[in-house]
Formats: sequence, structure tokens, C-alpha cells
Amino acid sequence: MKSRALFKIVYFDIVDACNARCPYCLTGMGEGRSGSELSPERFAMTLEKLLREGAIGAETVVSLYNWGEPLLHKDLPGILRVVNDFGVRYALSTNACRVPVIDRSFVRNLDHIIFSMCGFSQASYDRIQRTNFERARENITRIVRECRANGFRGDFRIYFHVYRFNEGEIGPCKRFANQHGIAFYPHYAILNRWDDLRMLADGRMPPAALSALSEDLHGLEEIPGILKRARRDGSACPQQDCLVLTENADVVACCQLPKDRPEFLCGNLIRDDLADILERRRELTVCRDCIRTGLASYINRSIRTPASYRKGLRQSLLLLERKLLRVSRGRK
Repeated sequence: MKSRALFKIVYFDIVDACNARCPYCLTGMGEGRSGSELSPERFAMTLEKLLREGAIGAETVVSLYNWGEPLLHKDLPGILRVVNDFGVRYALSTNACRVPVIDRSFVRNLDHIIFSMCGFSQASYDRIQRTNFERARENITRIVRECRANGFRGDFRIYFHVYRFNEGEIGPCKRFANQHGIAFYPHYAILNRWDDLRMLADGRMPPAALSALSEDLHGLEEIPGILKRARRDGSACPQQDCLVLTENADVVACCQLPKDRPEFLCGNLIRDDLADILERRRELTVCRDCIRTGLASYINRSIRTPASYRKGLRQSLLLLERKLLRVSRGRK
């Protein structure tokens, strides 16, 4: 019987750049952003090694992103030729800054596309991504249409980042998603800045800084309690089941860590032995500290759907059940 692959998810940054300037994201802030790209040749060498060593397989999805915007890659068709040559499934997460060349080769091994949205108005985009909202909406519509025209039957998803100022835009964005057959996932925006997270975990964040963050972000006041419960429960880190790679094929301990700091790297997948890389990852000080403080549990379980949205879904399901019950009894 064929053994299962070591990793179900591989996050592989194909480009170290993003056009968005999100203030709560390391890339948006400009930290460590070089603009370098993963070459198709290096990509092929990496996939070949992962397949040969049983690290990835038929059930693995190679996500062509982590901190970067994949549609900015200058040779995305070349990257996808490698994907198709090796027959691996892939995924994209994008702010829909542009529309790539979409043809049969684009959708051949595509598993899903995530559209990351910071609201549903130009005002929200001006506050977070600082990109053109109407262009993003038009590009999402076109990407969905062209993928389906080329035979794609997989998932499209909108990850709607809920801030304190854009909760009123959840409804319009959901209607847009429904109109185009896109799954809709609203969740509270999180703080994707490692040093700030460590300050929160250690109780070192100045009150003024915490207050400023809380003007936009929900739930920061709950983090100390979440960390305390995680420490008590002794939760392990779910990132051990993932592999995170930079555009240079360097292995990063997890998807949350800045990839330009040597102390967070475990080796290079092309140069080094995979077993040695994974052993170094288990021994990294940052990983032990992250688990000890409870951050590992918080980071991987911090995506929460707004309670008001969950309540609305329950009410809608209840109404639907009542309607179906009336129909089944022959009533109008």
C-alpha cells in the first residue's frame, strides 16, 4: 500500500513582493520585501525532491503563496508548467491585483483560489490595502468567469477580513459572492506582525500601541486569556503538518515568521537533506518559545467568524428548514 505524504499543505512563496500596503502585515509594511522570484527551474528541483522523498503526494496542495502576491510573478505560466509536469495540485491566494493568462493549463491542476478582501468599498481599501477596489472586484469576476470557461469546477473563496470599520460591508460582499458562486468566509482580521505578537504574549506592548491597534482590530484584549488557556492545555503546534518555503527554497519554521531572519530558517531544500531540515525545525528556540507562551495555539486557531454573522446564518437555516417542512406537508 502506498504510504501517505508527509505534508498535506506546502506554502511556497513564488514571489517576494506584494502591491498591497496592509498595515497589519509584514509584507505590507515592507519588511524583508526584496521582489525576488522563484524560478521555474528551482521550483522543479524542489518539487522533484519533495516527491522523491515522499514529502508530498496526490493529497498535497502546493499553495503558491505565503507572504507574497503570486499574480505578480513575471513567469507565472512557467511556474504552472512545472506544476502540470509534476501533476501536483496547487492553490492561489490573491488580492486580485491583476488577471493572469487563464487557459486550460492554468486550471489543469488548480485546487482552489482564495480572494483576499479588506472590505467592499474604496474607503476600506484606502485604509488597508491602498489599492483599487473596483479593479479588484472586476478582476475577481473575470478570473472566476474565465476559469469556469476553461473547465474549472473547483472552489473559489472570498476571505473577507473584518475590521471594526467595515462590518457594514459584510452583507454587500456576501451578495457579490453569491452572485458569482463564490464561497464567502468573513473572519476577524488578525495581526500578522511577529514582533508585535511577541510583545502581546509577553505583556510588553505599550498601552498606547495596543489602543491604536484596537481601533481597527477586534479581540486583542482577549489574547492574554487565550494564551493562558493554551499554556494550561499544553497544545502542540499544528504547523508541524505544513511545510513553508521561500522563493529561494529556504524552509521557514512556520508561515507566521518573517522569512528574512536567519534564526527562523531551518535550511535550504535544494542544498540540504530534508530529514536534517525537519530535525532543525524541531529544535528551533523560536518554536519552543512559541509553544511555551501559547502563541502557537493562538496563531493557528485565531481565525474567528463574527458572532453576528453566525447568528444570521443560523436564522437563515432555520427559515429554510421551516420552508422545506411546509413544502413537504403540501402547504404553500
